[in-house]
Amino acid sequence: MASCPGMPVFFLSILANNSPGLIILDAMIWEALSKLALLGTERGQLPPEVLNALEQVGIQAAQAPEAVVLEGAALYHQLRRAGFPLKPSEATPSVNPQSSRGTAPPRVARQMEHIVRGNFREALPEALRLLQQAHLPLPPEHLPALLYKAAKKSDFWHALRPVLEPADFEFLRLNPDWAAIAERPPAADWQNESQAGRVQMLRHLRFEKPEQATSWLATCWDGLTPTEKKELINGLDTGLNASDQPFLEAQLTDSRKEVRQSAAQLLLKIPDSPLQDTLYKEAATWLTLQKDGRLDLHAPPKPVTAFNRLGLYSSKKHKYTGGTRAGQAYDIISKVPPKRWEAHFGKPTLDTLRLFARGNQQQLLTDAVANAALLHQDHRWIEALLRHWWRTDNEARWNSTLGKQLMAALPDPLFNEIMSQYLRQHQGYIDERSFAGQLLCLGAHQWEGSVARQVLHNFREWLNAAQSVYWNIWHYKRILRVAAYQAPVEILPGFRTGWNQRTPIWGNWEGDIERLLKTLAFRKDLNEALKPPVKN
Repeated sequence: MASCPGMPVFFLSILANNSPGLIILDAMIWEALSKLALLGTERGQLPPEVLNALEQVGIQAAQAPEAVVLEGAALYHQLRRAGFPLKPSEATPSVNPQSSRGTAPPRVARQMEHIVRGNFREALPEALRLLQQAHLPLPPEHLPALLYKAAKKSDFWHALRPVLEPADFEFLRLNPDWAAIAERPPAADWQNESQAGRVQMLRHLRFEKPEQATSWLATCWDGLTPTEKKELINGLDTGLNASDQPFLEAQLTDSRKEVRQSAAQLLLKIPDSPLQDTLYKEAATWLTLQKDGRLDLHAPPKPVTAFNRLGLYSSKKHKYTGGTRAGQAYDIISKVPPKRWEAHFGKPTLDTLRLFARGNQQQLLTDAVANAALLHQDHRWIEALLRHWWRTDNEARWNSTLGKQLMAALPDPLFNEIMSQYLRQHQGYIDERSFAGQLLCLGAHQWEGSVARQVLHNFREWLNAAQSVYWNIWHYKRILRVAAYQAPVEILPGFRTGWNQRTPIWGNWEGDIERLLKTLAFRKDLNEALKPPVKN
């Protein structure tokens, strides 16, 4: 489809003015395109007024009729997704068609088409990152589809937001389907805004000036309903920082549980908050280190009233719940920062972990500290847990849901360090249920060149010598797909050749290897096209 840089602006003008153009787009273009697609271009043609309207949105009417129909249908599909009636009270947004960061080159626009609607969709996070680094805007014809995706996935919104233009944010606020991510700068009379308006302003502050958000909220807080307070407190999760602590602590005494419990959940994430200190001191009374080095857990006889009031006991079912004393202990220990136990027992990370792993309720204790490590994103403890399970060959733990969550939370440098160590110790192909096999198949990390080369080299050596199909190697289809998007593109020349196409099982792997090489080549081209300009 042709690149249409003016499409969002053109379409906004039609929507805002409620012009006859909207009627033409709705009634004439789609009907004409659909009719001609059914009849065939050899049996009919598009009316002149439809061709003229398509020209206005960047489609060349002089090209082959079938190309006009295909491009028109593809573009109008996006217009229909972005289309929605404006309320009479809504003002026309001030939209500048010229990007403050220039325009993405045609080559980049074509590549983005392949990513957003084609066969390379998993390259989207990398493309957004490269666009940001190159200070280039997103080709606007892809904006509606990506906003729909961002409204459903908060993680993707955080990746998409940095490449949006100011005009895109105005466009974003027009569609109710995008309300979950709509934002705008605080207005001078924001106290008189609706709740929806306050939420949008808070979102903007949390991205742009997070430290100002709670002081901004405090000036209107007393006039809000409990439901409104809860919604705004939840909005503080983005950009949460130490400056939020006094405001959140003040909410712990609110008469409504939805307010104090929402505040408590955020306070748990702020390092060294008084609430964390309270939980640690209570939990420490339940743990006794015996003379023989064994750690005993003595579960509390009943729930702690203060913790119950703050909603710190889990309402979700897990293996330790059901109102049991063990479940109450698990709920609290899983919220205490693991580093607290290092200071408590006077031992380094790994030695402290071994105490929990050898305790009288070792499964509960290790699960609790593992969840605490995830909650507080303590990468030292995440690494220690995974290495401990790997060294003790505890396959059940690293293959569990909790184990996968810990693996996914590893920072890329730690992932590559662990993989490098594993590859030095284990030659040949990687078993599916092995620690490294599960880590690679997650596809959650960017691979260093040395890791990527070794993984693919070992696979190629196995494949070139294989004489029959081995069903225990089929997980490499997943590994090859992950490598296509997570391996650095610089490895491509070393794997274009060297594959034994005469091996009896080449046909089982040819498509996967071609897809790997094609994807690496596409990403290499993308990286070259979006290479940041050299500063003089």
